Amino acid sequence: MEESESQSGENAKGTVRPTSSTTCSATEIYLVGQPASSIRGSKLPTMRQVLKFFFHTVNESGDRQETFKETVRNVLTFWNLARIKTISERGCREKLTRLWEHWRSLQKSRDRAAKDKVENFKSQLDLLWDIGAPDAVEDIEKNRLLTPADKQQDIAFYQDQRGERKAFMSGNDKIFAAKKRKQEERVEKQRSKQGRFAACEPSSSDSRPQTSVVADTPTEVEMEKKDTAIQPGRYTSKHPYVTVQLPRRILQEPALKELADRLRISNNEASIVSVVAAVLRSANPPGDLSEFRISRETARRARASHRRQVAAAQREAFTPPPHAVVHWDGKLVKNVVGEEEHRQAIFISGRGHEEGKLLAVLPVKDGTGLTQARATARAIEDWSCASNVKALCFDTTSSNTGRVQGAVVHLEALLEKQLLRLGCRHHVMELVVRAAASNIFGKTSAPTDPLFQTLKKRWSQLDHSQYLKLDIANLPESDWLSHLRHRTVSYLLTVTEWAREDYREAAELTLLVLGVNPPRGTHFLRPGACHHARWMAKIIYYLKIYMFSHQLELSSDLCVKLQRMAIFVSLLYTPAWLKSPVAEDAPVNDLQLHHELLRYRAVDCEVADAALAVASRHLWYLRPQTVVLSLCSEKLSAAEKKEMATKLSCLEETNDYANDNLVIQQTTRLSDMIDERSWMIFKEHHVCGTAWLMSPVEDWEKNEEFMKLKDFSRSLKVTNDVAERGIKLMQDFIGSITKDEHQLQDVMQLVEKHRKQMSGFSKSALMQL
Repeated sequence: MEESESQSGENAKGTVRPTSSTTCSATEIYLVGQPASSIRGSKLPTMRQVLKFFFHTVNESGDRQETFKETVRNVLTFWNLARIKTISERGCREKLTRLWEHWRSLQKSRDRAAKDKVENFKSQLDLLWDIGAPDAVEDIEKNRLLTPADKQQDIAFYQDQRGERKAFMSGNDKIFAAKKRKQEERVEKQRSKQGRFAACEPSSSDSRPQTSVVADTPTEVEMEKKDTAIQPGRYTSKHPYVTVQLPRRILQEPALKELADRLRISNNEASIVSVVAAVLRSANPPGDLSEFRISRETARRARASHRRQVAAAQREAFTPPPHAVVHWDGKLVKNVVGEEEHRQAIFISGRGHEEGKLLAVLPVKDGTGLTQARATARAIEDWSCASNVKALCFDTTSSNTGRVQGAVVHLEALLEKQLLRLGCRHHVMELVVRAAASNIFGKTSAPTDPLFQTLKKRWSQLDHSQYLKLDIANLPESDWLSHLRHRTVSYLLTVTEWAREDYREAAELTLLVLGVNPPRGTHFLRPGACHHARWMAKIIYYLKIYMFSHQLELSSDLCVKLQRMAIFVSLLYTPAWLKSPVAEDAPVNDLQLHHELLRYRAVDCEVADAALAVASRHLWYLRPQTVVLSLCSEKLSAAEKKEMATKLSCLEETNDYANDNLVIQQTTRLSDMIDERSWMIFKEHHVCGTAWLMSPVEDWEKNEEFMKLKDFSRSLKVTNDVAERGIKLMQDFIGSITKDEHQLQDVMQLVEKHRKQMSGFSKSALMQL
């Protein structure tokens, strides 16, 4: 024992303080024994050990409350070394206080205290002073830093210390200590990071002032929660703020400017500036708006400059596809002053630009073929891709397809070359089903079909588990119709991915009406848009109306008409529509549809003739110039491919690619369409060599020149969907955020780029900004 500085042998509180001459009997603590300057051993401390250290420390310091803290800290050292979770430090102090108060009551009444109480206290002194947490064992089991063997060993040691106390600690676990140290370093790094940002004060020269933004960021306590011995009651919830740094010129951040244009947020004071100001003021403490450049004029200049830069970069980085297809479409739209004007969206597609690349959305004085051709040619020249253009894809309107004044004829003259003419296959198929519907139900001038409106109004009242299926057993040509049904069902069941959800819905409705459950099960979507411009509307609505016609209380005559339409749509039209985007199969599919329509006369002559009348005017892919694409089709037999190749090899080349009338018969074959004009792809556009034409068909895949033709055919986009999307883009943005024509073109380029980079607004997509 150390000698007291006062040498008085007694402290101010009257507690005996031993001196160098004090005897052991004089310093012995009642029931406890001699005080101890430390807690020794390789086991968890007992109550006796705790009290001995407490009495020694309180005699030294004279401050009982501070002694409670010091004693608990020493005891916790052993428990932490044993990796056993404890109650909170405050709880430990309270428990030690209760132990001292119990000893104190026995000391004061030792002359009259009940003997059994004293004996009971003495019997517990050499037991564990248990400060383990209620879930200590569960905490050991969940500790990710421990191996399964270590967990079992720790649990066994804890249980032993609470009982016979035969086990002991063998020293520090170096592996665990290393893992623990890394964990503590992570916590300290997070603490330092938070402290550094919290202490960061913006200065006048700092271009990135600090403010706070609401976010869900875990606090230090939560990071320690899983692996450290802390009382659950001390855990705190996620902090409502996270410290970030924002640029003074926040409106000049590219991500913000691009997103504002994408969302059509204007520069006026009620939009982008107000939104940014609200975000800054929601910080804690609120951001000082005077530190940021967020004026309306600043936003306008920054966005205009960024648009120009993005548009210029888009043009600089653009590489024309080697075999480009030009798409265009026009529409009357309202300009910034509310007046209607003609606008034309122009795209280019090909290898590397499968979804189409926007060239321009130009104002035109009218919708005539010559005007459209001039606008398209100007856009092609501006983007320096005229030499790469091999084909034109367009809606089959008279302004495009006219023999003399059509846009196609004028555009070929302006570009001074003959081009493949690829009428939009979706547009052609839409004309076919429209002709069939008009023949069955009669023409309508209403913007929407009255039948479709009836279904929409009654949809919620229908029992969707009770629907009709087609019965083709009693129809003419029932065996052939059964073959068509089997072929359609087999095709639809093999397709697993669809370009659009309405394509999937049409396929599933077709399966249901043919009596087959779709892979995703039986369910019906609520009817959506039903205007004539929606391509899939007629497939979807006519099938649904037929399937629930018995619940809609329709006339018997109308039910018969609906059945006629359902047969035509499900057996002929749906598979033809869904297969239409594949260029190399287009000639095969078109010829097959013609043959089927000719045979369908035996089933429904009026519908077949109406559909044939339209289809016969749009034989774009049965022309000699395009029919050679079928040489790459897997749907064409090797024998017919060889017949086509042999016939082409025997023909001389020509420079006259003018079209003439085609007549398709039931016996017409694709080889019948081959003539001198079929050399156009090879000689006019130099797609590939032709030596492979004389080789066996099974060797074509090994020929490099044939593979060039195959790559060319697969790169051709034979639907004009990209131009339709351009029309929608044009309608959304004209007059919405800028009145300047040059700025409008830049906006279109920026939005197109942004949509390709970020398809949606989910959190994962926004993380890519």
